[in-house]
Amino acid sequence: MWGIQHFGDFMEKWELKKLAVCFNCKKEADQIIEIYTNQAFVKCSNCGATRYYILRRVGIEDESIIEDEKNKKHKYEPWFLEKTAVCFNCKKEATQDIAITETKMIVRCRNCGFTRVYQFHILDIPENK
Repeated sequence: MWGIQHFGDFMEKWELKKLAVCFNCKKEADQIIEIYTNQAFVKCSNCGATRYYILRRVGIEDESIIEDEKNKKHKYEPWFLEKTAVCFNCKKEATQDIAITETKMIVRCRNCGFTRVYQFHILDIPENK
């Protein structure tokens, strides 16, 4: 499918899990979230349906970018997660706020405001065999 490109050692792969009802199989299952420097994936551990997101913009944003997503109406329930990690920008260990919706994924450092916005790109739903 899509090859993962690494830009040096800028960021290790982040892997998170969220127990949620899958949009495809409608079963409650771990949704595996992988975040890389230039792309991200959300894959259902039950049926394998995978949403692909690609990096669209980076910059310094205030916390309203996450709050705005909390206040928007969404087709599917958005997820708001946190991960403690070394920031790509400020190089300090800090909480990274992560918002995942049906159209985008946002990762923002609470320390310096460095933000990566990934846009939904493609959906892969494996055929049942």
